[in-house]
Amino acid sequence: MKRGMTLIELTVALALSALLLVTTAGVIKSMHQKKKVFVDRLDVQPWRIELAQVLRNDLLCSRDMRIGSRALELLGNCGHDLQTGEPTHAPVHVKWSLKREGGYDILVRTEMPYGDLEELTATPLPQLMAVGVRELSLGTFSGLDSAERDEMQTLTATRRVSDEPGDWVAVPKVLKLVVQGQKNVTLVSELIYR
Repeated sequence: MKRGMTLIELTVALALSALLLVTTAGVIKSMHQKKKVFVDRLDVQPWRIELAQVLRNDLLCSRDMRIGSRALELLGNCGHDLQTGEPTHAPVHVKWSLKREGGYDILVRTEMPYGDLEELTATPLPQLMAVGVRELSLGTFSGLDSAERDEMQTLTATRRVSDEPGDWVAVPKVLKLVVQGQKNVTLVSELIYR
């Protein structure tokens, strides 16, 4: 009986081992990339989802709005419990403001009671909604056809002109909401149907 391996058997075994190692390394690399994407989404998605939900709720529950270069103001029943964050649908005046503070572009939501004596005595409580937001664009539509689309109005934290808001107008039936982050990353983009 012959003990050991021939040169051909040894070469075939080494080639198969190398293929197995390359395949295993590829699977491990792919799993690592998927884990990184998943972790990145865990870090980013919750606040993006919350930001979109609060903006959507404010627009759906408001009847009037006005837009300036750095602020979107809404009047309607879009109040929230400031401790729990749950909607109360109380009548409020909500102001979404883009500001530049300490080198950061921030998006702030301020809610004030509206329509009763509480409005005169209440202290507005600003809520920091996002850091790194460069623009908030709101497009109004009179129809779904692109020819009927009105012009987008954009709020920006970097604009240095005075922030004179426009006149109060009824919130349109269809709105296009876009929130841009740094390096033109789209954080929120959706059509809102009222």
